[in-house]
Amino acid sequence: MADVTTMDRILWPLMHLDPEEAELVANAGRCVVCGRAYPLNKHHIVRRGAGELYEDGRKLPKAVVTLCGSGNTGGCHGLAHANRLHFRNDRGRLEHVVLDEPTPYVEALEMDGWEETCGERLRRLASACC
Repeated sequence: MADVTTMDRILWPLMHLDPEEAELVANAGRCVVCGRAYPLNKHHIVRRGAGELYEDGRKLPKAVVTLCGSGNTGGCHGLAHANRLHFRNDRGRLEHVVLDEPTPYVEALEMDGWEETCGERLRRLASACC
């Protein structure tokens, strides 16, 4: 099969996080949204079934974040799967928004309330646990 991009263009920015940022959110040792230390799960910020993105003949890996919750139903991981927690890329830096109601990603992008996911807060949380 040919290396063909099948991912919706609106998701492409999430595939281009700053490498240091991507490493931090993937291996924070705590939930990157609320700071809980247990239980933790990895969450693909671009869902595995959302298609693939190819650049220069290579498939880009999908970034993951560390979220709290057990399985797909509890904590911040459950919020993400319920479309109440969304992520976006702001010039290489990850931001998130937590919403009261399930909201499609396209609509969430236009809403207020986005917060920096990394930065000093997460760096302090990560260094405190490890």
